[in-house]
Amino acid sequence: MTTVRALHRLSLLSLIVAGCGGGGVVGGDMGLCTAPQIACGAQCLDPTSDNANCGACGTVCAGGTACTGGSCVASCATGLSVCGGADGGAPSCVNLQTDPGNCGKCGGVCPMGNVCSNGQCSLACQQGLSNCGGTCANLGSDPANCGKCGVACPIGNVCSNGQCAVSCQTGLINCTGACANLLTDNANCGKCGTACPMGQVCSSGTCDVSCQVGLALCGGVCANRQSDLANCGACGTACPMGNVCSNGQCAVSCQQGLTECNGLCVNTQTDNADCGGCATACPMGNVCSNGQCAVSCQQGLTNCDGACVNLGTDNGNCGACGKACPMGSVCSNGCAATCAMGYAVCNGVCANLKSDIANCGMCGNACPPGNVCSNGACALSCQKGLDNCNGVCANLATDVSNCGKCGSACPPGNVCSNGQCALSCQMGLTSCGGVCANLDSDVGNCGECGTACPPGNVCTKGQCALSCQQGLSPCN
Repeated sequence: MTTVRALHRLSLLSLIVAGCGGGGVVGGDMGLCTAPQIACGAQCLDPTSDNANCGACGTVCAGGTACTGGSCVASCATGLSVCGGADGGAPSCVNLQTDPGNCGKCGGVCPMGNVCSNGQCSLACQQGLSNCGGTCANLGSDPANCGKCGVACPIGNVCSNGQCAVSCQTGLINCTGACANLLTDNANCGKCGTACPMGQVCSSGTCDVSCQVGLALCGGVCANRQSDLANCGACGTACPMGNVCSNGQCAVSCQQGLTECNGLCVNTQTDNADCGGCATACPMGNVCSNGQCAVSCQQGLTNCDGACVNLGTDNGNCGACGKACPMGSVCSNGCAATCAMGYAVCNGVCANLKSDIANCGMCGNACPPGNVCSNGACALSCQKGLDNCNGVCANLATDVSNCGKCGSACPPGNVCSNGQCALSCQMGLTSCGGVCANLDSDVGNCGECGTACPPGNVCTKGQCALSCQQGLSPCN
């Protein structure tokens, strides 16, 4: 040590001698030191890097820090960075990849509720959730992020354990993509894929010959007693020919637009005996039009107080109803003193014997009420589309008493459609030999008219099948 100090003093003396010429020597208490060194006691030390004299003699850097550039700074491990110290605070080692107060750079503070990951601030999700585009999602149950972010389930599906699946209501089970009630579904009875045999139904998850709610077992057939023609209201109560079963009651079946009046299907818009409603008959000389009784006048005639008159020739209604011509004049497109060609004077009035209902064919020959004078002969006047059938205006296209032609009446239970008599069956039934039959369930007409099921069989969905009591199964 003595030798070192002697050498040091010799070096200082050399520096002093050399410095006499002004060559960058710094003085101290114990001698002169070369910059950036300073004299600390008997030694020249570098205050920019000496941990025991950092920046000034006697300034010792604390453990975990080192003297760098004349300041004590933290000594950081690999992967850490020094942040702080510039504003007087103690410098510290931070991980810029994970520190929410220094995320990506010193002073890069993440917003509340975020974490620092890979030097980026991102939403912090609780355990079990994942950050999907700024939203915390449960990948096991979120239909918009099922299994992984961005995988959306189709409409009608739910996300279960990270897999999209058909969503069924309470009480229903997903059977190969279809929601089924295992208690009542004939194709999935008790469990998916278990189908009931022909002629049986699924009740409480078991295949049986018992009938579904709303149906009753009638002679081995599940029947709806509210609508079944053969079991209307009660098993075995069959409706008469031409009737249908509605709400458990037999009633006449009428086509759309027709109304049942005393057992007959009538059009209350055009029927003179049931105009606007059943049993509302039009007076003689009137016809039913749009459900209203009105005097029927031929083209060119006008209804004046219930009488059809020609305003061009009628002296009492000349030009307008109630406008009478003076005595000695006649009506000929206006009141005139003489008769026009083709007219005859009848009791001082010019009359057209071809069309005047008071002088039809000859003076004084008045037509009966409801008739008109045509070509000099009295005839019943019917509106367009109706025909005179024995003094009654009838629609040959729809009138059951005059179907297709006057006097051609349809049998009971039939209606007249387009001039043809036909049995009227409600929707879902088929006319078989004058009987309305349900081809899906009728044992006498199973699948098609005339196909009868053997004894002991029932007709189900148009197929004959053996019907067994509860506890028994069909074998050959």
